[in-house]
Amino acid sequence: MRIQYHILLLIAGSISLQNAAFAQVQYESKMVGTKHDLSATGTGSVIASTEKQVCIFCHTPHVPREQASAQLWNHQLSSAEYTLYSSDYLTSLNYAVPNQPNARSKLCLSCHDGTIAIGAVYNNGGNGNTVIPMQNNITTMPQTSRSNLGTSLANDHPVGFVYDNAKDAELVARAWPWETPIKLDPDASNGTLECHTCHDPHDNNHKKFLRISNYDAALCVFCHNKIGWSESIHNTSTQNYTPAGESETTVGEWACRNCHTSHGGLGTPYLLHLSGENTCLTAGCHGAALTGTNTKNIQSEIEKLYAHPVLDAGNKHKNPDDEISVGMTNRHSECQDCHDSHQAKKGLHSLQNNTISGVLQGARGVIPGYATIWTQPNTFTEVKPASQEYQICYRCHSYYAFGKVPAGVTSILGPSHIPITDQAMEFNQENRSVHPVQVSLDAQNGSFEPRRLKPFQMNEQWSSAGSQTMYCSDCHGNDQPTTSSVPQGPHGSNNKFMLTGNAKYWPTNSFENLWSLNDIKSNSKNWQNDLFCVNCHPLYDGNSFFNNVHNSTRHLDGNIKCITCHLAVPHGSKRSRLIGYASDVTPFNYLGEGVYDKLVIDGFKKAESASKYEIQYCSTTGVCHGTQSEDYEE
Repeated sequence: MRIQYHILLLIAGSISLQNAAFAQVQYESKMVGTKHDLSATGTGSVIASTEKQVCIFCHTPHVPREQASAQLWNHQLSSAEYTLYSSDYLTSLNYAVPNQPNARSKLCLSCHDGTIAIGAVYNNGGNGNTVIPMQNNITTMPQTSRSNLGTSLANDHPVGFVYDNAKDAELVARAWPWETPIKLDPDASNGTLECHTCHDPHDNNHKKFLRISNYDAALCVFCHNKIGWSESIHNTSTQNYTPAGESETTVGEWACRNCHTSHGGLGTPYLLHLSGENTCLTAGCHGAALTGTNTKNIQSEIEKLYAHPVLDAGNKHKNPDDEISVGMTNRHSECQDCHDSHQAKKGLHSLQNNTISGVLQGARGVIPGYATIWTQPNTFTEVKPASQEYQICYRCHSYYAFGKVPAGVTSILGPSHIPITDQAMEFNQENRSVHPVQVSLDAQNGSFEPRRLKPFQMNEQWSSAGSQTMYCSDCHGNDQPTTSSVPQGPHGSNNKFMLTGNAKYWPTNSFENLWSLNDIKSNSKNWQNDLFCVNCHPLYDGNSFFNNVHNSTRHLDGNIKCITCHLAVPHGSKRSRLIGYASDVTPFNYLGEGVYDKLVIDGFKKAESASKYEIQYCSTTGVCHGTQSEDYEE
């Protein structure tokens, strides 16, 4: 029996050696000629001077490194301390951040962190010299090599994290074990993501030693199931594109890789090719240099005279953003503040509604809580995704971002050098009059009847005056007409306040003079093409104004300006018909030097129709006419 037992051991040992030899031949056949073939016969830029063995740089059949014995490890391990990837997004999900990479990833880092000589092994076939000499005097991984990750992994895909769909719903939920080429360490429900999750160091069939082909970003989406990604324009675009060092493809096929890189991200966190907006602009499809035939050039828009300051305060965007990260001390305006690149689609909004359009899909927004008439709402409900455009704008243009400010006016100068105001206050549902950005005129609680304008007071495209809503960007946007190559939206303009439409001047005309009714009556100052109000309101039919107040002979005096009665910031008002009082502050009150270059009214009453105003409905004590009455609006 003892003889038989020894024979079995010999047979088993022989089979084991044969299997090991077969595995070595199999691995060597895949590795020969790749960058991991460090032998003297290798074809890479880093190869040995004389050593012809392929596996010896990582493995040994005898006396392996104890902590990596399962891999029969031979390469000397680094004692470096590593800085790992972290982000606000991971923190928001309550991920436990590992202190250091796990053991399996450290095997890869023993070469790829650049601190240990590539030829530094524990067992060199009995050779007393444990450092295999390399050609061209190379010792450690060259600093110029993209394969040298260094000891800071802050700009590399995170390793050591537990794969947890319960924490992050945008990770693909999978039954365990995965039984796929993609591997966790270990392959169990508490498995961690390591270098070998994505890479197989013995097989370069898919380039970069990837475990599966990354065509159509298959490797990325194997784990990442970003909401809305499958229908997004960045995943479906057929725009031709040639990435650096790669063959021509399309934006949709290159997918995640258009913006992100797994190693050496220049925008950290989030592993962007460049920081913040530069990923979209100077290095991306929406810049002046690389704009595609079907891609809008946004960079040229934000370089115009009046624009959101995308280029002035970059790389401040936080994911997820909150009232602190968009607050007074951290104000910024980056592409990601208004657009979600993982969900954005083609398609602009239709007039007469404020429902989110395709290009704004997935963006974060806020909904203001109740506030009394002409006061700042100071409570907000955060929503992602936003469902109406104004919700996105309020994130930066309301109390949510800058807190309580006197009379809703901040000390922040906008692109047109006018103080920024609280737009959630201006469009407050309790105000007497507003443009219907937040709710329709019929739903404007604070408005006196008649709430809606008559059809004759509106251009045909805005004829549903009581039930319709509108975008902020129906008024603020590009100074050029939108075409297949010209983008829409408030990126930038060469007109003050980024006013858009056919007519783009308010409250002054192209001659830098304040608009007056006399300009319209006398058919001067090119009012038909320049006066901003006529984009939506016809005002005048060539013989008469549509409002009997405007027809008043005294009001047609060229000295009396539009802003003598109406707010210079016509978003909304504490009074009906966007009327302002002399007590109002700038910039609502234009406060020019002339008697009528400012608000003068101190009492106003809304008439039952546009043709039934009487002189006693308005008071301008000491300036024009009338005295205050008890039924004047506060």
